[in-house]
Amino acid sequence: MSKDHFYFSRNDRIVALVLIAVIVILNLIRMRGHDAVPDTESKADSVIQVRKEEPAPKRNASRSRPSADSVRSGSSRTVSSRSTAGYRSRSPSDYKDTVRRREYVNDTVRKYLYVQDNLNVNRYSSKQSPSSPLDLNALDSAQLVLLPGIGPVFASRIVRYREQLGGFASTMQLTEINGLPDSLMKWFIISDTIPLEKIEVNKGTLNELRRHPYINFYQARAIVELRRERGNIKSPEQLSLLEEFTAQDIERLKPYLDFR
Repeated sequence: MSKDHFYFSRNDRIVALVLIAVIVILNLIRMRGHDAVPDTESKADSVIQVRKEEPAPKRNASRSRPSADSVRSGSSRTVSSRSTAGYRSRSPSDYKDTVRRREYVNDTVRKYLYVQDNLNVNRYSSKQSPSSPLDLNALDSAQLVLLPGIGPVFASRIVRYREQLGGFASTMQLTEINGLPDSLMKWFIISDTIPLEKIEVNKGTLNELRRHPYINFYQARAIVELRRERGNIKSPEQLSLLEEFTAQDIERLKPYLDFR
């Protein structure tokens, strides 16, 4: 009876063997998997170690930088490493040399203009003198050039300063023009045929007042403030109350003041 209970048929024995084989195979696969994990970890550690030991790549010092023009225009052009290296190596002495060169150029230009003025004087000095002095406010630049000792440069300076003043009130005002010889005053007179352009003291704005060569910014502002505090200005003597004006300033301004 007991033998019948523990008896396996052939099919049962085959199934049992298959199950045992599957279990053995799974165990073998699991064991191999555990053995492979440390190998891969050790390989990863070795790779990391090698990367740590490798030196960091050096930056290319000769890499060019984009120029200021290419940056503004969005262009991808770059300047050479030689030019950027030269720019970085500029010392304060280089800037001083640049300033000296600019001063030299400016000085050369001034000397050239001075020589040209002298050449113009010599060129026209042999011309015939006028029979009588001429009205300084009536001559244009073409007529001034015809006079002895006056070239195109001096003629343009005289006309430009006359426009800034509003007309010459005296021939002595020619001495206020830079470089103009005093000997030229003998060719001119001031007549009453051409009136002077006046300064509207009580109506002119600050910018309009300071546009005159005889009035600076502080004097123009003082006139506007005096007008605001005491009303219209009626005479040049009221300007003497302002510390910005000297007696000489008021005297040369008198011919140009209009208090209406």
